[in-house]
This record gives sequence, C-alpha cells and structure tokens, in this order.
Amino acid sequence: MAEDEVQLPDELALLWGRRSSGRRGPRPELDASAIVAAAVEIADADGLEAVSMARVAKQLGFSTMALYRHVANKEELLSLMWNESASVAQVVEITGDTWRERMRSWASLQRDMLTAHPWLAQMPISNPPMGPSAFTWIERGLDALTDTPLSDVDKLQAIGAISAYTLAEARMAYEEATAAARRRAEGKPVVAFENVIGLLADPAVYPHLARLAAITPTMPAAGEPGYEEMVGASYDFGLELLLDGIAAAIARAGGEATP
Repeated sequence: MAEDEVQLPDELALLWGRRSSGRRGPRPELDASAIVAAAVEIADADGLEAVSMARVAKQLGFSTMALYRHVANKEELLSLMWNESASVAQVVEITGDTWRERMRSWASLQRDMLTAHPWLAQMPISNPPMGPSAFTWIERGLDALTDTPLSDVDKLQAIGAISAYTLAEARMAYEEATAAARRRAEGKPVVAFENVIGLLADPAVYPHLARLAAITPTMPAAGEPGYEEMVGASYDFGLELLLDGIAAAIARAGGEATP
C-alpha cells in the first residue's frame, strides 16, 4: 500500500510529526510536550485514573480549552504519555554477548520502565503501541536476535510474546498491590494466595495443591517485606521459560540453542 493511501489516526500523526502540535494561542509557551510532561507527573504520583484534561490544565495554569489546541482528547493524551514514558528506549543499553543474554536484558529494561511508571499497566490496549518509542523498543528487540536463524516474522513474534508477558505480570502485580492497599485501608485482612492454599486445600480433594502447600514456606502478601523480591523471582522464572521456547525455535530453524 502506498504511503499516501494510509490515513493515520490523529494521535499517530501527532506522534510522528505528521500533524501540527497545535495552533499558536494567546499563551504560546503551552505545547504538547508540556501537557504530556504534566500528565505523566500526575500519573506517577496518583495513578492513571487521576489524569484528566481538567487536572492537567490546572497544574499548568491554563484553561482546559487551551489544552485542546494541542491535544485533541484524552485518548490522544494517553498515546503521547505512553510514547514519552517509553522514550527511555532511546538511551538504555541492551547488554549481553548471546541472544539469550540480550533478550533477558531487553525484557528487564521493559520491566524497569513499568516499575518506574506503574500506571502504564493500567493503560487501555485497543491496539499495539505504534509511536516512535514503541518502534525503538521493537527495533532493539529484533537487533537482540539478529544473529539467530529465526525469520524476521518469528523474531517479531518472539519479542511480542515477551512484551505481552512482561506487561501482564506488571498489570497483575499492580492490581494486587492496589487491592491490598485498599483492603488495609478498610481494615480488612490481606493474605497471600500460597498461604490460602495451605489453609484451605484439603488433601483428599486437592492433593496436588496440598502437597505444594506442605513444602511452601509462608509467603508475604502484597505490600509486606519480601513481596517485591518474590514477584521478581516469579517473573524471572517465567521469562526463562519463554527464552527456553525461543531457544527451541532457534534449534528447529537450524541454529544452536543456548543451554
């Protein structure tokens, strides 16, 4: 399809410089970058649900209508916020001598980004991110697999699986932590899933779960000391399973899989 036949959505046109970031108003110091920076600051402090055009305008000292000269709506603002937060892809270093080490580094850097901006796990996902920062992440992931015999399509599928896993884990951890904080504020107990198994799994009904509970130590609940380390270890285990799958795909393609 020819380039002139593709009609970009407004938010993508703005992200890629195919649309003006706004007409000159009575206070020209306001621009899209300032709006996005304020929105990210609000989200980092109070979560994505706290971001509104009205609150961003108030923080910047402008009227809400002034923002609409530069950002069409909240959906467009969210796209700009994601692109800005993911722009770290431009400066981080993917390390490692083997494809597996590089992919592990690539995944860990994405997880670090989600940890720095937990609200990213709350972002609605109607389409894959398609801004410049997303393209940079994808390009660097493909580069990490450049010395493997995988086809370009298979490389894209591989990094897509890791990204989806990383985002899903971040979303689950965020929601668990948020729910735990709310329960504590309401004076309700917070208990780890593993501990519930030990309490309720009748060996006659759930023999596998009961056996697991018998060898599992008491685990911290969300917000308790050791919880973050437990979540990190769980993420690393799942990541290694995915990397094992990529290694198997490389072996099928005629390459040498890292043990």
